[in-house]
Amino acid sequence: MTNPSAASRVPARADASSSSDVSSLEASLSSVELAIATLGETLCRPDITAIEAASTALHQAMRAAMGQFAVVAKSGTMPASLRSRFAIAAGQIGAQREALIRASSLVEQNLEILLPRAPAQTSVYSASGASGRGPGRMIASS
Repeated sequence: MTNPSAASRVPARADASSSSDVSSLEASLSSVELAIATLGETLCRPDITAIEAASTALHQAMRAAMGQFAVVAKSGTMPASLRSRFAIAAGQIGAQREALIRASSLVEQNLEILLPRAPAQTSVYSASGASGRGPGRMIASS
């Protein structure tokens, strides 16, 4: 016969390992949340090096958290609170990305106004009028 106490120890180990997986995922998620906040604060300062360092730290934290997320998801014991925290973090990253896109677009528009591009060389109209154009081509029709 099988010892009932030995059989009950196996699920306890599985629960303990899944519990440790969840706690390590929670720690990874906290690192992601901290990196998001740090990047948000850094973006308000005109320090490119700090922005690059903060974005790299966020990328690394997200990579580690996604690895932990996969381990916990395989065991099927993902707490709803962690899922919602991941969703919130993803939303915050999306909002920061959108803000950066808008800011870079605004900078490009301002640069276009301050430093306009040279007119194209193949423009029909030029500052010297028609004399600035080369001779035209005549196409014979039959």
